[in-house]
Amino acid sequence: MKKNYIVVGLIGLGLFLVGRKVLRKGEAVKSLNVNISKVDFNKKDRTFVVFLRVINPSNAPMQISSVVGDVIWRGTYGATLDYRMPVTIDPLGEKTLQIPVKMNLDFVNVILDLIANKTKALNGKFEVKGSINAEGLVFPFTYVNDIKLI
Repeated sequence: MKKNYIVVGLIGLGLFLVGRKVLRKGEAVKSLNVNISKVDFNKKDRTFVVFLRVINPSNAPMQISSVVGDVIWRGTYGATLDYRMPVTIDPLGEKTLQIPVKMNLDFVNVILDLIANKTKALNGKFEVKGSINAEGLVFPFTYVNDIKLI
């Protein structure tokens, strides 16, 4: 009988420690600071790259497995962010991920026309809505920028 209590106690302690670790990782993942530091357009290749800066404020390393999202211009979904290469961010460290943007053909033509004309047509809301898979936990991020070029 005593052996059963010891086994149950050890299992309970193990579950408690695992649960505590998962909760701590969850809090660390929620505290990741994510922002877009730059958007680069290569006219020759007609490709966009989003530079996503991720800061890990926790005292533990954080592994990011993937970043996916949508690029929205003036309410129209025009492209997708797709980054699926694991990267580890050191404790109290930061990394800038270069995420390729996969655009639909119509959206590429709109962007090229806007750049060529350099008119007020560039005014509008630029949004990126996505999610990051870090340590097996998925959390959303949003970036919004009102662009006003006169």
